[in-house]
Amino acid sequence: MSTKRYRTLRVWHNTLLMVWAAPFVVLPGVIAGAYGGHFELLQVLAGLAVVGLVVANVRDRRRKCHYSLDDERLILERNGKERSIDLGAISDASLIDRAAGREYLREWSSGRDRERKADPAAIEEYAKYCTVDIGITSLTLGLGRSMIDRLPNAKTDLVLIRLGDGSALLLSPVHSQDLVERISRKKMQR
Repeated sequence: MSTKRYRTLRVWHNTLLMVWAAPFVVLPGVIAGAYGGHFELLQVLAGLAVVGLVVANVRDRRRKCHYSLDDERLILERNGKERSIDLGAISDASLIDRAAGREYLREWSSGRDRERKADPAAIEEYAKYCTVDIGITSLTLGLGRSMIDRLPNAKTDLVLIRLGDGSALLLSPVHSQDLVERISRKKMQR
């Protein structure tokens, strides 16, 4: 039985936003200190910039996930806890972009899909194993969302796994195409 292990994507959009914004946050303090000789404002703004950078970095690093695929099951691991999914329980695996992942969650959670009603636990589980921020909990408040969605690597960097019970999982492997192909191949062999 061969097992293929997949690493997850790491994106640093919140941290990069804070790195670019920090000089503009600190600039008024520098100007006030240069003209008035009082550097209290500079200290406060520098402190805010450091706190913002730390918070953004923590948010970008918070999820550590790994995926493993063997002949029988897909194993999802997040922060040391595992979830095993039998390949027979997977009805579909497809590539998806971030905007489609967001829209799928919105439709699913709003109950527009009449065949099934998503419960809060299923909604929580949807992006639990995804390390890429799809724009729902971003610190950028949606400002950079359209730019991030248009990046060349954002078009097919996520995998949507639909399960037979009606639930869905969003995954973010580094080699997303390979994961989808292997799941499809292994399902055909069964």
